[in-house]
Amino acid sequence: MPHSRPLPRLRTAPVLAVLVCHDGEPWLYPALSALRHLRLRPRHVIAVDTGSTDRTPKILADAADGPERVLDGVLTLPRGTGFGAAVRAAVQHAVQRWGDPGGWLWLLHDDCAPEPDCLAALLTVAEVSPSAALLGPLCLDWSDSRLIVEAGLSTDASGHLQTGIGPTELDWSRFHPDIDAGGTQSVGTGTSDDGGDEARFERNTEVLAVGSAGSLVRLEVWQRLGGYDPALPLLRDDLDFGWRVNQAGHLVLCVPSARLRHARAASRGLRRLDATVARPGPSRYAVARAHGLRTFLVNCSTVSFLLGVPRLAALVLLRALGFALLLRPTEARGELAALAYLAGGRARLLAGRRSRRTTITRGERNVRGLFTSRLTRLRNVVRGGLAHLVRQRVRADVALGRLPADDQHAVWLTPEDERAGYRRPVGPDALPAGAVRRGRGTRRPAGLRRPTTTVAVPVFTEGTLPAGLRPSPRPRPSPRPRGAPAQETPDLVLVEVDRWRVARQLLLAPPVLLVAGLAVVALVANAHRLGTDLAGGRLLPVPGLSATWSAYLAAWHPTSGGTGAPAPAALAVLGVLGTLLAPFGGPPAAVAVLLLGDAPLAAVSAYAATRRVRVSRPVRALVAAAYGLLPPATAAVAQGRLDAVVAHVLTPLVLAGVVAVLRPGTTAERQPSWLAPVSATALGLAVIGAFAPLVYLVLLAVALVGFVAVPGRPGDGRRRVIALFAMVLLPVALLLPWPAVVLQHPGVVLHGVGAQPAGSPAAGPGLLALQPGGPGAVPLLGALVVVAALLALVLRPTPAALPGVAVALLGVLATAAVWAVPAVPLTGGDARYGWTGAPLLVVGAGLLWSVLAACGRGVRGRLLPSGPAVRRLVAGLGALAVLAMALGGAVAGRQGPLRTGGGVRPPAPITADLAGGGRSVLVLAAGGEPSRQAAGRMPAFGDDDLAPVPGFAERTEQLRGALTEGGSRARVALGYLAAADVAFLVMPDAASADRLGAAAPDAVSAAGVTSDGRPVLRLLLTGRQVVLLGPELAERARGGAGGQPPAEPNAAGIAPVDAALPDLALHVSGGPAGRLLVLAAEEESGWSAMVDGRPTPTVTAWAHLVAVPLPATASEVRIDYPASLRDVLLLVQAAAALFTVLTAVPGRPRSAR
Repeated sequence: MPHSRPLPRLRTAPVLAVLVCHDGEPWLYPALSALRHLRLRPRHVIAVDTGSTDRTPKILADAADGPERVLDGVLTLPRGTGFGAAVRAAVQHAVQRWGDPGGWLWLLHDDCAPEPDCLAALLTVAEVSPSAALLGPLCLDWSDSRLIVEAGLSTDASGHLQTGIGPTELDWSRFHPDIDAGGTQSVGTGTSDDGGDEARFERNTEVLAVGSAGSLVRLEVWQRLGGYDPALPLLRDDLDFGWRVNQAGHLVLCVPSARLRHARAASRGLRRLDATVARPGPSRYAVARAHGLRTFLVNCSTVSFLLGVPRLAALVLLRALGFALLLRPTEARGELAALAYLAGGRARLLAGRRSRRTTITRGERNVRGLFTSRLTRLRNVVRGGLAHLVRQRVRADVALGRLPADDQHAVWLTPEDERAGYRRPVGPDALPAGAVRRGRGTRRPAGLRRPTTTVAVPVFTEGTLPAGLRPSPRPRPSPRPRGAPAQETPDLVLVEVDRWRVARQLLLAPPVLLVAGLAVVALVANAHRLGTDLAGGRLLPVPGLSATWSAYLAAWHPTSGGTGAPAPAALAVLGVLGTLLAPFGGPPAAVAVLLLGDAPLAAVSAYAATRRVRVSRPVRALVAAAYGLLPPATAAVAQGRLDAVVAHVLTPLVLAGVVAVLRPGTTAERQPSWLAPVSATALGLAVIGAFAPLVYLVLLAVALVGFVAVPGRPGDGRRRVIALFAMVLLPVALLLPWPAVVLQHPGVVLHGVGAQPAGSPAAGPGLLALQPGGPGAVPLLGALVVVAALLALVLRPTPAALPGVAVALLGVLATAAVWAVPAVPLTGGDARYGWTGAPLLVVGAGLLWSVLAACGRGVRGRLLPSGPAVRRLVAGLGALAVLAMALGGAVAGRQGPLRTGGGVRPPAPITADLAGGGRSVLVLAAGGEPSRQAAGRMPAFGDDDLAPVPGFAERTEQLRGALTEGGSRARVALGYLAAADVAFLVMPDAASADRLGAAAPDAVSAAGVTSDGRPVLRLLLTGRQVVLLGPELAERARGGAGGQPPAEPNAAGIAPVDAALPDLALHVSGGPAGRLLVLAAEEESGWSAMVDGRPTPTVTAWAHLVAVPLPATASEVRIDYPASLRDVLLLVQAAAALFTVLTAVPGRPRSAR
């Protein structure tokens, strides 16, 4: 583009330059050197030091001394002086010293370095634009001058600073052969019509404001407006001044031909904001937010002010709440501090608005186009999100060696090319023909330029990057030569982003195809199970949200005759998930999502867990799909085994967390916090331990072996020890008080959590093919995974496969234990073998880990060549294997007992009676299911994981035999059931119901059938949760006169009491001595009784129920089941959960320096 006017060649110009310094030693030498090498120098240069405590005063004194001095004087002001006050002091000093210091004022920071033609370019534009009173240069990044950081300023209606510049906006003219950095362009307010990226930073633009660093302002306008607002000592003072210049009728221009490097030390937090030590400071975010809000409110119109005050107050509160929920306390506190700054009167809003009335000559309507509209901000957010995804992907590719060599939308640009003087087309012109869509010209967004569609990604490469991008036209095998020194300036990868390419890549991305494919498989396999009321197999009906939390927090449970055993931690997990899914059904919806979406969820988990592996995305997706379709997983879904499903979904993430703790990854300038992966891994271990304790122990063993086998980096000893203890102890604290039950009943480790149906051990040969037994899996289909792992280890051996082999071996040991050792279930009864599916999932994860390691870049084959044809053949075979697993899972997954419908349901009147009266129902064993007793409802999820009182299982089995056989024993059994407040019996079949009805026709009556056809009988005997026995029955209940409860309807000596367990308070009237208050609760330690305020020991009634002796006089009786220890343990659990969740959220990476 031809220059509109040549640059002046004068040695000096009528300009007063003010250099404000504050602890600027790291940047001051380059800044002074840049002033010394200006092609056109200011007439006077004054430095102002605001109380620096480093070597800044010495550097300034040296620069102001000698014949080659750069500075004409140095002023020293207090440390709390703001930028505007420092400039005012320098201007006053210059007027007193020289009279006329010049017609222009050039503002400079100690962390900015103007290019030689910067001042000349600004003055040239000012000469051809007489109405321009404030001009600003194009600000470039201090460490990488190829990147633009500022090209004018704007704001939105919420007081947020807007620059229109992305994190990696490229200065195209630096590399374009036809653009001279010192050239000038004609003044305008638009952009080029061709839509090219280069033109976006060639044309001078009218903006709302420019940054203070390098800004050139007419001294007359500065003095008439009073300079920067004293109420804004730092941050947003430049935005306020530019707004006032616009309202005064002058132009504010951004001049891209004038360039300046800027470190932005204050805005990036590289130094303290000592001028804002009072509130809302010294927090940088709080100061910026408060000053941004004040700038908007004091400069906007009256209507905008009146509406903006309540609107912004509400917005600030909502943002503070949002930041708090996102665990970003600094921003949350900053929002509240900004609100306090405005509401407390320190902002002086009315005084600020009055001071601006005298200078306004241009209405708001004339500057409205310079603001950033909501639509533009939304558009920029979307573009910024897409650019962030592109940057993250490119950086991950570079770091892991997965960078494609033939990406037609990417160009590699290295610093060596720039230093060598090599100029080639970059940006859209460098992309292949057709890569950039040519359409209508672009329009400038309101206030600022529209961000470019080409994303520049700075990347640091180390040593050898296999098959890197080749910068045309000179191919090179690697962007960095082997053995090159440490790279100070990053390479740039330029990626063209347009809506069609983004949509295409998003829709065809491997994870999207992975989720879509496995979602189809899951839909086909579970088409007859769609719903949130799943039950069957090992899954009992899941209660609602309130019932789930009540069952978990209760100290005593009316299940299995009543027990004070701790509830399983799985109920807490379902409660948390149900709370998140409360609008969609609560815990039942959460269980349905886990079971029906197991395959895609586990596959996504595996794909995310392998993000650090140097393997291409399609291969990762293929291996993740194989993991999601493992035969034990499809069988677990079909059989309703929620414990195995949870372990299936979380195992890859936990393994990845263990690896991240053992070998934390770092980048050239950032290093992540080690606490976040430790806490996240501990949380995953705890969730797995709540459902599948055996898998939890296996993964914990993997972590312990890893800590021993994997050497740490120098200086990591303390961190590794703390991480080890955290990974061991945190899950235990998160599971309290459930671990006590596991220690008392080791069978839980082998059986896991869930209903305990009868089953037979899997066949040995089937285990070799990952076949756990039962419906839901195609026999021998899992052998494909085993064969693939063996071939990978033999044909492409690599040390990276050893961790997978170790995981698989530990899984094999756990599988052998389950297969060979029978264990007594938590509900009691005979010892039985567990289900091998859960440990087989660990075996499958280890085998697929080995396969993935063998597919890594740089692994050389031993017996097969590594050419493209072989890779395509192996990929095709792998795809066929995964396809076979998908077809097998879709077909076999339709089998199994899991169904929708809510499980076994009694007739509606019985459901209402149970819920209203709180009485119990006894479901007798049938079809391999054990007998279950529950109060107020039918048996539900978690009942089989509550440890019953010793002897309950044997006693219930004896009663079941008597009830199903009929005869005289059946009537006695009915008496015991009535004493335990059993109101309904669910018989196993019609024949047994007929026999019981014939044995005791006056004690039971038919009450309908359940949803699966089993008959239901109503007991007609007297019974309640609490009954009062007369002296004769009391003596009998305590073991005298036969010791059997009455089995006749309306038996004398029994008085039902209207009370509910476990805590009750009664007033008992006077009566004969020897009375007994009997509770329908199994006798166990922990019950407490008070009669007339005096502790009274409990006794046993009917050989297994809790009873309290009563005096003959009227008395006040209080009975409860205290849970002080459990409450303490729950508080410890809550504290551990809060700590783990807060620390598991990854924070911003901290600097490695």
